[in-house]
Parts: sequence; structure tokens; C-alpha cells
Amino acid sequence: MVEETIQVIRETEAKAEAIVKDAEVQCKGILEEASKQAEDLKAGQILEVRKKADAIMENAKEQGAQAQEKAMSDVEKEIRTLKETAASREDEAVSLVISQLV
Repeated sequence: MVEETIQVIRETEAKAEAIVKDAEVQCKGILEEASKQAEDLKAGQILEVRKKADAIMENAKEQGAQAQEKAMSDVEKEIRTLKETAASREDEAVSLVISQLV
């Protein structure tokens, strides 16, 4: 009777040890899977942030190019205006220079 009880206790301890080992293996697997999912999520978020940053940078470049084109257009317009003003006053300037020489 005592031997049977001891045998039952040993079997129960062996089963408990097997359950603990199985739980440790499952725990390790769960932790590895969670770590992998976290890495995948992190990589996905980094990729998404980079795409957004690239889009913002491209938009900024386009806006910069448009601003530069407008500035160049304004400068060219101002140059034309100055040339037209200078051409219209050329006769006046020549007359003034001649009158100063005489």
C-alpha cells in the first residue's frame, strides 16, 4: 500500500515535471513569436514613416521648384520692365549727355 502511494506520487511528480517542461517550451515559443511580431511591426512602422517622410520631402521639393520658377518669372518680368523703361528714356539720356557736353 505504501509502495503504491509512493509510486503514485512519483508518477504524479513526473507528470508535473513534464507539464512544467511543456509549459516552459510553450512559453519560450510564445515569447519568440511575440518578439518576431514586434520586430515585424517595428519594421512595418519604420517603412511607413519613411514613405511618409519621402512623400513630404517630394512635396517640399515640388513647392520649392514652383517657388523658384515664380521668383525667376518675377525677376524676368522686372528685368523686362527695367529694359523697357531704359529704352524709353534712352533719347532723354542722350539729349542730357549732349547738353552737358555743350
